[in-house]
Amino acid sequence: MTLASPRVIGLPHPPLSDGEILLRAWAAEDVPALVRACADPLIQRYTSVRIPYTPEDAQMLVDAGRTDTVLPLAVTDAHTGELLGAVGLHAVDDRRSRTEIGYWTVPWARRQGVALAALQMLAAWAMADPPGLALARVELYAEPDNLPSQQVAEAAGFVRADLVRGGIALRGRRRDVVRFVLERAANPAKFQ
Repeated sequence: MTLASPRVIGLPHPPLSDGEILLRAWAAEDVPALVRACADPLIQRYTSVRIPYTPEDAQMLVDAGRTDTVLPLAVTDAHTGELLGAVGLHAVDDRRSRTEIGYWTVPWARRQGVALAALQMLAAWAMADPPGLALARVELYAEPDNLPSQQVAEAAGFVRADLVRGGIALRGRRRDVVRFVLERAANPAKFQ
């Protein structure tokens, strides 16, 4: 008996870009920039990166790559290739037609529309008909005091749904999160 290998989420093709930023797979050459980025106190506060974040940690992210439920992408300057952030799908569930999305940006790329553009492109692709994933729902979680992230979510069309008490475990303790939802049914023409 042979077991079928699990499906790996395919990379968006063509790669997602608005001409200014490009979403692409992580690569070995991203390791030094990833280590610098993950030394940022806000990235450490709101994400699960190890502290301190080492080159070995960065290489593990690069090596882990895509699975059947995860699609991690680097957000880069479309012209220079400079790392500007990260965006990814997590907990992709074809059966329930939903996923979670997360993102961060390097300090020098904040308040320039990078997070918004990356979030909009990947969420739209996740809900678009094939070659997109054709999912019905994308959820985003932000801590209550992370107002910039909440503002990005709302600007991208996500709707504030509810406060999830103890919704995430981070650094050994449960934290409340605000859940935001983007649904294909709310604007089906946008995601075809």
